[in-house]
This record gives sequence, structure tokens and C-alpha cells, in this order.
Amino acid sequence: MSHYETYCLNCGEVQLDPYPFVCAVCGGLLGFRYDDASVRWDERFARSMWRYWRLLPVGNIDDLVHLDEGGTSLLPSRTFADARVWLKDETRNPTGSHKDRPLSVAVNNARAIGAPTSFVVSTGSTGISNAAFAARAGLRSVVIMPTGTPDERVYPMFALGSDIVRIEGAIDEVIDDVIRLCRSAGLYLSSTSHSSNPYQAEGCKTIAYELQEQLGSVPEWIVVPVGGGGTLSAIWRGYQDLLRLGHISQTPKMVGVLPEHYNALEVAFVRGFTDWESVLDLPYDNPPPSILVKLAHSYPPDGMEAIEAVRASGGHFIPVSDVESLAAQTELAHGDGLYVEPSTGACVAGVKKLLSGSLVRGDDTIIALISGSGFRETFVTAEMRPLRSQVVAADQLGEVLIAANRPAD
Repeated sequence: MSHYETYCLNCGEVQLDPYPFVCAVCGGLLGFRYDDASVRWDERFARSMWRYWRLLPVGNIDDLVHLDEGGTSLLPSRTFADARVWLKDETRNPTGSHKDRPLSVAVNNARAIGAPTSFVVSTGSTGISNAAFAARAGLRSVVIMPTGTPDERVYPMFALGSDIVRIEGAIDEVIDDVIRLCRSAGLYLSSTSHSSNPYQAEGCKTIAYELQEQLGSVPEWIVVPVGGGGTLSAIWRGYQDLLRLGHISQTPKMVGVLPEHYNALEVAFVRGFTDWESVLDLPYDNPPPSILVKLAHSYPPDGMEAIEAVRASGGHFIPVSDVESLAAQTELAHGDGLYVEPSTGACVAGVKKLLSGSLVRGDDTIIALISGSGFRETFVTAEMRPLRSQVVAADQLGEVLIAANRPAD
């Protein structure tokens, strides 16, 4: 007997054959219900997210394909020395980002149903994760992306064996086209939007479970960089699971950080929109380019779920600029020794803005989701903040080293 069942979030109908990921009755999005009575953590996977498999939609756990994803560190921040800020360091995942959590769930499902290929739409982290887990599972991987995506960002996907397909169009348009094509052709799509693949959407719930075990309490605030919106809403669902199971008695406030020119969700939240059509009517068709490419969605595919999570939790959306994000990236590197991508620097900038307001009390605990490593985005950072070095003569080296040994002011 399975520990979960698949059902339609719209009409409630139980789905006996959930592929291709839409309700057979009404075409609605799918979700999952779990056997709460059987939920307990599996200590065989003590160092990974798979200790929580009984709250994930996976089949034969003894045939699991994984790279020990999850189980990431929670570090007290020195950058925010005057506040209670903790850093959930998702750069410790196998490919350097939190996307390893959803892709591991998606690829295990693909393997279980016999899909030969895992397709994704991605300009970065999702494509790298998909390539790695597909390779581990013995599947082919294909990544579709807009033309103009820098080769430096794409090469890790190629190095991991993925086929690269480039297409004209904005990322949100490409996502919609690929979803339609994959559904009509019966292709397995692992992209990290709920409508693309509901299985992957459950993966980031495990961040909530880990935080509860690591902290031993519920933080007042969780700050998440928002691209598609699925990570924030998944963490919120994770806390709803913990509440339902009686592990906690309260929930955190969710804060979504957005690029300043891609802040449709903030506007929709402030205006009280409750339907996605109203969001699509906002004028975000042609925003200026941003270095925060991982977050730069005009209309995030899981945006309504993110809005609902922020609203239900009593949270907020915070817009940040490229300049603020780069500055925060540098501060985190110098203060905490974490080198993150600019899009994660945006999260740190969001924490700074949250702390500068009047909402946070002195004893509040804030979690910042450190979602992606900077080592994959060095070419972006280097262009904006060029390398500085000094060239010295051999007979001057001792003097230079001694000067460098003096305490900083």
C-alpha cells in the first residue's frame, strides 16, 4: 500500500494515473495526500532529505537514486551580528543549489514510470540539477532555454551529459510552450513549476523539516529569493505538514525577495489580487534586463501559490536592485565566508531591508535561504565587479606580506 495518494487540487478527484500531471476529470493541478499515521523519519538517510521520504511522492525507497542531496548546514550569520539571522546554506547540495531537492524527486519519478528522458526548461540551476540526477539515474537529459543564455552558464549542463536546445523567446513563453508540447507528446517534463511537474514541487518542503530539526523551534521569519515562486510555497507547505502532524504549534512569516523590475507578485500582493488573470494584466511584458537572472520572471509560473503562502503566513514581498544584491553578495562573502550567486545576494539584500523596517522585533529569528553557489556565476560577478590584484617585485614581497599581516582597521 502506498504512503500517498494523488488528487486534484481543483475538484478533489483522486488520480489513479497522474501522468501527464493534470487531473483526468477537470484538467486541474495535482497535489498529494500522505498517510500521516505512518510518518516518521528514516534514519537510514540521516544526512539527506530522504529521511523525510514518507512525506514525499516516491515509490520504492529501496530503489532510490540520489546524490545525498539535502541535509544542508544552518549557520549563524556574522554578517548580521546585531540580529538573530541564520543562513540555510543550500550551496552544500551536490550541484550547488536548492534545485537538487525538487529534481531528485522528479527524476526518481521519471525512472519509476519508465521515462527515458527528463526534459527541463532552464537557464541555470534547474538544468544543472536535471543533468546530474538524470545521469545518476541512467536517463537522458534535455534542457531547453532561450537563445542568448551565456555559454558559461550552460556548460556545466553539457559537461554532465545534457543535450542543449536553444529557442527564440522569453523564458516564461518558453515554459508555456514546452509544457504544452510535453503533455501532447507524452514526454516527461521535470521543470520546477507546479504545472510542469507536481512531484518536483514537493522536494523543497524538506527545507522546512530540516529547519525544525536544526533549530528546535519555529523562526519568526523565512526569507526566500523568488524566481518561479515554487520554493517559497513549498517551504510553507512543509510547515503546514509539521503543524498538521503536531510537531509545531505556530508557523513562520514567509518573505519573498524579488528583482525590483520583476515585482509583479509584490504589486499583486499589495493590491489583494486573488486570481492569476489579474496578475497577468499587470504591465510586466518588457522589463529591463537584470543580473538576477535566476529570479527574473515577469509572471512567475508558481506566482499565485507564492502570493497565497505569503498572505496566509502574514509575510511580505521585498524588491531589491542589482546594485543592492551585488553589495550584499560581497558583504556575505567577507562576513560569513560564503560565495553566492547574485540572485542569492538578493536574498541577503532582502534581509537587510527587512531588518531596517519596523516589523522585526529584537529577539526575532530570521532564516535566509542561501540558495545558490557563486562558483557557477563567477563570470557574472566578475563583469560587474572586476578582479583587483597587485603586482610586486620579488624584493618587495616581504614588505607587502608584513603589511598585509597588520590587523584591519
